[in-house]
Amino acid sequence: MAASTTTGRGRTQRRKARASTRRRIGALEAELEELPASLRDFSRRMGRGLTQLERQIEAKRRDVRRRLTRLLREASHRLGRLEAEGERRWRVQSRRARHDAARLLRRLEKAIEPTRPRRRRKATPRRSGGESVGGGI
Repeated sequence: MAASTTTGRGRTQRRKARASTRRRIGALEAELEELPASLRDFSRRMGRGLTQLERQIEAKRRDVRRRLTRLLREASHRLGRLEAEGERRWRVQSRRARHDAARLLRRLEKAIEPTRPRRRRKATPRRSGGESVGGGI
């Protein structure tokens, strides 16, 4: 049953479309009725209209250029911020990597360096039982 009924929204859209079309046709008919009597008047009128249209186009171009310039500037700033953040992260990572590399190199140096000969202690005569150092003379 729901498929057979039409919604009010569809009807409203069709009515609006028809009304819009009627307005356009009415405006076009009004323009045709206002056509100048002579070609010279028509030419002047068209010249003024074209001049006005050129000004509007230039104004729109100016607005578009401004907007694009602003968007380009914003994109550039965002890129700069991202680059700075990347640089900061890179420095942190490279600092860690340098630290780790230095630590690894120190361990490697310790592992491959020749061992130093240990100094031997001078042999001291052993003391026997109750004798003194002077030899008992």
